[in-house]
Amino acid sequence: MEIVQKERKWPYDLTPRGSTAYIVVHHTAGPQNQDTDEIWDYHTTHLGYNGIGYHRLIKGDGTTVQGRPDWVVGAHAFGLNHTSVGVVLEGNFESSESDMQPTNEQIAALKDNLRDLLVKYPGAEIIGHRQVATIIGDPSAATACPGDTLYAMLPEIIASL
Repeated sequence: MEIVQKERKWPYDLTPRGSTAYIVVHHTAGPQNQDTDEIWDYHTTHLGYNGIGYHRLIKGDGTTVQGRPDWVVGAHAFGLNHTSVGVVLEGNFESSESDMQPTNEQIAALKDNLRDLLVKYPGAEIIGHRQVATIIGDPSAATACPGDTLYAMLPEIIASL
């Protein structure tokens, strides 16, 4: 599996993650052809993150781009960032707002990424971002991410790994 690496100058030092209990699946809630530099800029400028918050980004054509290095703390799942890796698919898969579907290439790449991460972090549980609020017991962390469409696909994706 190929992961596109982009040269990044991180505003602050990256913090190593001690353990990995979760792999969290997200959607960007934007178009499937976003420029990863735009996501970087949004995360740093508007959200105040130390660069992009996700570890891996899957573009509409199935290309995987490295966000944060896999071994560092992310900024993608409030309450679980110190114990999780974040994988995001470009697109808005919330059925009430969009009829957009993950592409076949995105689903294939997601499966490849999940397999790769499970080898790196055996025993990690794959969850949708919306499950985080329940896991941490904080309703204020509730979200619709990764959208109804992608979330409904997760059990079948996980079962196929």
